[in-house]
Amino acid sequence: MKSGASIIADSLIDSGIDHVFGIPGGATGPIYDSLYGKNDKIKVILTRHEQSAAIMTDVYGRLNRRPALLMGQGPFIATSGGFGISEAYLSYSPMIVITDTCDIGLSQLGSYQNGTGEYGTIDIPNILRAMTKYTTLVSTPNEAVLGLNLAIKHSISGANGPAAMVMKSNVPLSRYRPDPLLHNYPIEGYIANEKPIVAPLVIRKICESLISANFPVIIAGNGVHNSLAYEQLRQLAETLNCPVATTYKGRSSIEETHHLAVGPLGMFGIKSANISISRADVILIIGARMRAHDTSFYNPDLIDPTKQTIFQIDIEDRNAGWTIPVESGLIGDAKIILNQMNEYLTGNLSNFDQFLQRGITISELKKEEKFFDDSESLTIDSSPVLPQRLVRLIQENIDPTTIITLDAGNNRLWMHHFFQTQQIGTILGPGGHGGMGWAVPAAVAAKILRPQRPVMAVTGDGGFMMTSNAISTAIQNNAPIVIVVFNDGALGMVREHQRRDKTIIASEFVKTNYAQLCQAYGGWGVQVNDSKDIPAAIHDAFNSGVASVVDVAIDDKEIFSQFQAKIQPKIR
Repeated sequence: MKSGASIIADSLIDSGIDHVFGIPGGATGPIYDSLYGKNDKIKVILTRHEQSAAIMTDVYGRLNRRPALLMGQGPFIATSGGFGISEAYLSYSPMIVITDTCDIGLSQLGSYQNGTGEYGTIDIPNILRAMTKYTTLVSTPNEAVLGLNLAIKHSISGANGPAAMVMKSNVPLSRYRPDPLLHNYPIEGYIANEKPIVAPLVIRKICESLISANFPVIIAGNGVHNSLAYEQLRQLAETLNCPVATTYKGRSSIEETHHLAVGPLGMFGIKSANISISRADVILIIGARMRAHDTSFYNPDLIDPTKQTIFQIDIEDRNAGWTIPVESGLIGDAKIILNQMNEYLTGNLSNFDQFLQRGITISELKKEEKFFDDSESLTIDSSPVLPQRLVRLIQENIDPTTIITLDAGNNRLWMHHFFQTQQIGTILGPGGHGGMGWAVPAAVAAKILRPQRPVMAVTGDGGFMMTSNAISTAIQNNAPIVIVVFNDGALGMVREHQRRDKTIIASEFVKTNYAQLCQAYGGWGVQVNDSKDIPAAIHDAFNSGVASVVDVAIDDKEIFSQFQAKIQPKIR
């Protein structure tokens, strides 16, 4: 008879899980042991911290639209790993978590590292239930096989997300005994669900509204990425000749070099996007929840449901009409629904010339509002480096196919406002809760999964130090990423607010050379103080063949708030 660990390992492979990120510990150790010699079927990535492991698992889900496995010891997966699990939960990234309750000894006596929820212990199952779609506690190998199948089912059903199987510590070491009353069925029977289509009458209603609109606008969100609906989005926009704005998570769902792209919207977006939306009489929202930052805190000068007709496509019916009332919510996969809309428009549009003026209006608007070009400092060289100048130099000196992972803080705002994407699917960012420290582990995972693509992490010095341990994982797995650090010696966003009140506290760091830190891991690094040296530094980093850091001294007197988008009055 097989051990519980062995049957769990076999079930992982049979279910199509092909990557594991984590650190062996507790009851998961025997499962790791059972994966030995099976690297051709399931690749095990040892990380240096559970936070980094969870972020990497999140990125796997985003890039492959199916789950990888996060696995490690209970107290540390549930706490340190919670950073990446909760981000995946809020970003709809599929993920499977396997961990344990560490119930060594008598749980009722609060034994060491115990997580059963008894007095004197932490409650690992309920910690995970607070940030997953589904968490099951299993006590036998038989329950573990079923629990894994159900976790996968929940992870990829409807809106994707993390799901967890928590084991009692005896499970991996117990013997698996087939139960005639509890069959071990293949995973296919649990996930063989057909995605719904929208009723033709509803498709007709929305398409006719878009056709007859004076100035319709599409808002593209993360759902376009999750459903791989890039071509369908482009076809719809080009057929209607209408502008496409994006949320933060929706960036690169259409390349911003496209003539119909008007850029990111909301508080930290750009004027061309916000003005387009404010002028719209009909808005189609695709896979976006339209939360506070997207709507500039529900500013009616941006979106006003009392004066605009709004339609919303979302895989989760609770999201449609959640933050903004809508005329109709279309529940289902964005690619399927957009295909339905494109088929209707193809068969019911006889005069495309009626939309020519829309294209002229969009072109004039982008030119007038200096589309991704609203700062003279973009071309000014200096030492230290102006952050917007650094963004422009990054854009000019990378391959357009480069996958860029973002972090939190001012560095993300500079990138969000001034970096113009050139190809679809090239931006990954933490937009669930948007925590610091996401960019570097995310880049490592992206490079492991897309080894032929150049990958760059853009981060601040605060976020970099939180997860710089991921550089070691990059070196070990031959994942030559490039990390650009916006080094202003502080938590820039925090200090910016403190300066207004003249109270600088707990926001400034000791001076650090992050390039040397990368070198200590076995990578390549250079510290740059003058913007004229940045192009060479970026090229040398990509040519180094190892994980690299370009540590850039940023002018800390330059503040982002001067560029923060002001919502324009509606003109309809």
